[in-house]
Amino acid sequence: MKIRLRGNSIRYRLDKIDMELLETVGKIDSITHIGAGTLHFVIRGKDIPAPVAKLEHDGVHLLIPITQLQLWISSGEVGFSLDIPNEDGTHLAILVEKDFKCLTDRDEDDSQSFDNPMASKNC
Repeated sequence: MKIRLRGNSIRYRLDKIDMELLETVGKIDSITHIGAGTLHFVIRGKDIPAPVAKLEHDGVHLLIPITQLQLWISSGEVGFSLDIPNEDGTHLAILVEKDFKCLTDRDEDDSQSFDNPMASKNC
């Protein structure tokens, strides 16, 4: 899982392994070690009526209704967006999408990324 934070938005990019885990286990997580602590991000399907984002002591937990998650996984859609209200009146914008292979060479393993639909087109 790749994560990008910008202002009040979080973008999750999921590879094939992440998608398989979401489908079979209903949960994926990513852990980053910082000094003696860890920071983790979790996406989990749960029997709830609406998506919830929670900041816990060591990470961000995104809970998505199981039916919504299963519908996305089976649809073939690239991703989905959420707008979650915060208690202070602001909103958290969330984008969850499949991670596509890069079109240019990068020093990064994207072997588990999805084939990029733009790969066959001339840029």
